[in-house]
Amino acid sequence: MTELPDIISSPVIDRQWDSFWNELPKAVRQLPEKQLLVLSQAYTDGSAEAIQLQKMLQACTLTESSYNIIQFQPAQHLPWHKLRDHFKPKAVLLLGITPQQLGIAAMFRLFTPNNFDGIIWIAGLSLTELEKQPEAKKQLWQNGLKPVFVDKTTGSF
Repeated sequence: MTELPDIISSPVIDRQWDSFWNELPKAVRQLPEKQLLVLSQAYTDGSAEAIQLQKMLQACTLTESSYNIIQFQPAQHLPWHKLRDHFKPKAVLLLGITPQQLGIAAMFRLFTPNNFDGIIWIAGLSLTELEKQPEAKKQLWQNGLKPVFVDKTTGSF
């Protein structure tokens, strides 16, 4: 008789996807509930990327009391359902982070508001790429950030 395969340890699904069943990291769980969740590729404090992000948020007339910033390490995944339940955001700004890194099987239009899961999502390039591509940064501002956070013509932020 042939031996039955052990399907639990079979490489059907890569281990990186296990992160969607794990708890959020302690540093993330300690952040308070706020209206805007900014998910960005990692950057260094005081770097050009950090300064650019602060300028973007200030241009949106947002204060630190209205947003949380979570920096993703390369290839890091965090479960969207746990982020949603913990932060209860009204809007999410993705800067170089894909929906797949959050366990979301969807595609968002770049630089414009998207409605998903009852929340406004604005997907953009990473801060590094936005620095290199001024036209992309302009589109993000004019089509995404300004209508939602300044003019308040899109969504209910």
